[in-house]
Amino acid sequence: MEGNDIGYGSICAAGPHACTLHWVRNDGPVRSGDLLLLDAGVETHTYYTADVTRTLPVNGRYSELQRKIYDAVYEAQEAGIAAVKPGAKYRDFHDASQRVLAEKLVEWGLVEGPAERVLELGLQRRWTLHGTGHMLGMDVHDCAVARTEAYVDGTLEPGMVLTVEPGLYFQADDLTVPEEYRGIGVRIEDDILVTEDGNRNLSAALPRRADEVEAWMDGLKS
Repeated sequence: MEGNDIGYGSICAAGPHACTLHWVRNDGPVRSGDLLLLDAGVETHTYYTADVTRTLPVNGRYSELQRKIYDAVYEAQEAGIAAVKPGAKYRDFHDASQRVLAEKLVEWGLVEGPAERVLELGLQRRWTLHGTGHMLGMDVHDCAVARTEAYVDGTLEPGMVLTVEPGLYFQADDLTVPEEYRGIGVRIEDDILVTEDGNRNLSAALPRRADEVEAWMDGLKS
């Protein structure tokens, strides 16, 4: 309504489709009891683009297991956001988020610990699937093919904007996890500005904690 256009093809994925990183077909049933993952962003009139993801319970309430997974991803995102500051290495926020997710997977008995071993071998990547973020700019990804030393091996500076978007995805046919995990996919993504003394969440107006999401959806239903 207030932007130039959508910034990219929205990802609207319900149930097990949330485990497909770029479910741009945006089809399939939306059932009570499932989660709905929405990854969307508006392009401004200056062509810079937002990139935000929320994972919502279709019926307005997370199940106990859904909330456990959601809270783990939220905790990982919080750790990642806290690592965004001037002078930090670009990879720091990714490493911080991945550590939390590795610890959770060990805690849940899905992979053999300790977390250091999991991270060293990259075992968590079976369920985390992707990097924890990317720079933002025109057309969503800003210079994704930039030189490694200037991007992923670079240093964060004030004025840079990037996403922090950890996720956990348990495929519907993944026999390495208990059946109740299968088909659950969760991602939380926000746009973070590097400031002179830390960072600012540019998309903080959208509910993010599980209880905030549920309260927001209660308001939508009333």
